[in-house]
Amino acid sequence: MAWDGIAWIKLNRPLTEEEKSRRLRIDVAASNNPQDDFSVFAMNDVFLESTNAQFRRRGMLTYGGIFILPLGLLLTYIMIRMVTHIPPSMPRDASLAVVIACLCALEAVVLGGMGFVVWAMLQENFSWTRFPVRFNRRTRMVHAYRGAGAKGVISVPWEKAFFFVEPRKKDPLSRTNSFNIRCHVLDNAGNVQQSFSVGSSVTSLSAESTEAGAQIVGELADQFEFIRRYMEDGPSAVPSPEVVPTTVSLSNSLKIWLRSDKKFLASRNPIAMLGLLLSPFAAFTGLLHYIGQVTSQQPVWPEEIQRECELGRAGSAKI
Repeated sequence: MAWDGIAWIKLNRPLTEEEKSRRLRIDVAASNNPQDDFSVFAMNDVFLESTNAQFRRRGMLTYGGIFILPLGLLLTYIMIRMVTHIPPSMPRDASLAVVIACLCALEAVVLGGMGFVVWAMLQENFSWTRFPVRFNRRTRMVHAYRGAGAKGVISVPWEKAFFFVEPRKKDPLSRTNSFNIRCHVLDNAGNVQQSFSVGSSVTSLSAESTEAGAQIVGELADQFEFIRRYMEDGPSAVPSPEVVPTTVSLSNSLKIWLRSDKKFLASRNPIAMLGLLLSPFAAFTGLLHYIGQVTSQQPVWPEEIQRECELGRAGSAKI
């Protein structure tokens, strides 16, 4: 198992039947409506640089951690007090030893949970500001800045990359269903060796089997079709994207987390507009997104990849 920023991915195994059934083929149109869904960092005649699914969710793990850690510290303090301040009236027998052993076991669980929370927060802080994915249409290569199965850049030929729509487990708290585009890198035997996510994830309160849920999941097909048409026909074949800012600033982080409010207002759907009630939560998570970026370093592509992306780039402006 390997962590890629949003999920644990099992490697060194064949593709599952579900992955095969959800495949997004590069030789077949995935949608009639190519849309980037605010997932493009840059685009020109040579390459398209996309976000991964983690980018717009950044801040969520930190948000949970700042509430869980104080609770863990409080529980630790209470249990230490209980062990070190045993009432004189309590018998010093085997039952007391059992109670102390149970408290110690519980404290071990609490400390383990706190350690996991700290690890999760470090995935968003003191890391990288982003994990971009580059699609070079001239070299026909896809490069992902880190992912499951690699500590550096993952590179795979466009024709050999296995793209599919990945469903993730339903969130136990929000009861929402999440989906994203994933790319597996396969060996000659068809086994998964590396993996990374592409673009923006989508979230639905409805199951995929419902009309509303299927429509939301269909947005991923629109995202992939945007990439596919770019790779096959160039930037003129796709709509001009709303570029995701890469400059680290509080205003940019808030823009990333609050931009959905404009969509809610434009829809004039009373149910969708209920999402505006979550604006304070989104604003606070945007602040955590900014803190995570300030404490992290900008990604730097290897010189070879950067050089390939600059070939013939003169006169090709970044969109």
